[in-house]
Amino acid sequence: MNILTILLGVLPATLIGWLLVRVVEGRTPVLLQIERIALGFVLGLTLTMFTAFVLNITGLIAFAAVGFAIADAVLLIPLIAILAWRRQPSLFRSAVPPPSPPLPPWVKGLAVILGIWIVAKIAAGAFILLATPAYFDDVYNNWNMRGKLFFETEALTLEIPAGNEGESAGGVSSYPPTVPMVKAMLSTIPGEWREGVVSGVHILWYIAILVLLYGSLRRRSNTAVALLGTYIFASLPLPLVHGSTAYADIFLAAHLLPAVAFLFHALSSDSVEECLTHMRLSALCTALLVFTKNEALVLHLPPLLLLVLISILWLRKQNALTGKQALTALAWYVVSIAMIAIPWIAFKFAHGLPFGNAKSISGLSIAWQEGVAYAIWINTFFEGNWNLLPPLLILLLIALRKEAFRTPLVILSAFFLIVYLGQMPLYFFTGISTEALKQTGYARGLVQLMPIAVLLTTLLLHEKAGKWTVSSG
Repeated sequence: MNILTILLGVLPATLIGWLLVRVVEGRTPVLLQIERIALGFVLGLTLTMFTAFVLNITGLIAFAAVGFAIADAVLLIPLIAILAWRRQPSLFRSAVPPPSPPLPPWVKGLAVILGIWIVAKIAAGAFILLATPAYFDDVYNNWNMRGKLFFETEALTLEIPAGNEGESAGGVSSYPPTVPMVKAMLSTIPGEWREGVVSGVHILWYIAILVLLYGSLRRRSNTAVALLGTYIFASLPLPLVHGSTAYADIFLAAHLLPAVAFLFHALSSDSVEECLTHMRLSALCTALLVFTKNEALVLHLPPLLLLVLISILWLRKQNALTGKQALTALAWYVVSIAMIAIPWIAFKFAHGLPFGNAKSISGLSIAWQEGVAYAIWINTFFEGNWNLLPPLLILLLIALRKEAFRTPLVILSAFFLIVYLGQMPLYFFTGISTEALKQTGYARGLVQLMPIAVLLTTLLLHEKAGKWTVSSG
């Protein structure tokens, strides 16, 4: 019953997201159909919650069943009207992936076995979410507690009267309210707060990452490589733990992966039309990324925008885009981000909400923090959180540095390294070192980046395999 409630609850938003993605693709579809559904779920749910957020703070709706239905209608009606006005070709057209050689029987058998293993692990994670009450600190004191508060008050209530630490406005209330709003929305379906329902939705964001990763790899490689990359991510212990826990880091990762990946695909597109379509999709994902967690705004957005600007300038210099097309691509990013960021940032300033990780990022004292390097070394290479992915990625970046930094793959390489290395000074020289020493924030930051790391690693392995094939031939 809880599963049906969750699926029924996310269905309208998924339809909205699917239609929005199809509108953005226009006459140049670049996504596989399964990829479009997963992206529609991720973006549609966040966009619907943002719309409900704006309507609520302006006093137009309450966080009740009718209010969320109005938010759905505000988005659904214009999207249908746009599609009808455009008389767009078949809504169900999808990209044609590159030819893929038939899989040998042994590969098919291995894929089936590993697929069953992945499904079993996801089913176990889903069971934990559906059957276990919230007990993790951040779940209880942040995501679920705020969601229940929104559901009970039917408003974006900032003052939190309960919790293990007696949180109030300015603490966890500084986070974007998307995840708690999703929980409040789901609770309006049965008309009561159900832990299984509000926590169970998190496994869908994990599944969405697997689908988006497969689709992204399949459009640049063959089926075997796409399956390999999907399995690599599914085999990582800590992302699966987070996918089976009502935290929001997998939720953020589900937005970050397409935002960066579509920019990579734009640079490696075969035509101008595909390039511009990928940039529009990247702009949409980047805009909604702002409404996920505070890290997205202060940590991920600046380097992503830098790479966007460099990419557009490079495409213009190569005459791959005209001046008008370059300005149009840039305008998509600027306008999309502004539409989401301006209301949210204005709301934060109006209520004195900090921009840090539930604490202000200003006024941090600078001093060397003992033990951080050792904690990071252990977490990254010796705890089994990431299997052998970190050393493998490091070796590939060194061995295939030309491919990693002088081809479109530089988007993935540069973003990962800028974000990862850029946060190191915070751990080594400020009080945020506790996030590394206690192996909390550092590990979560890697969870957010791990889909991009897997995408980059798999494509570099594909490049290496191609070199081996050529040399052996």
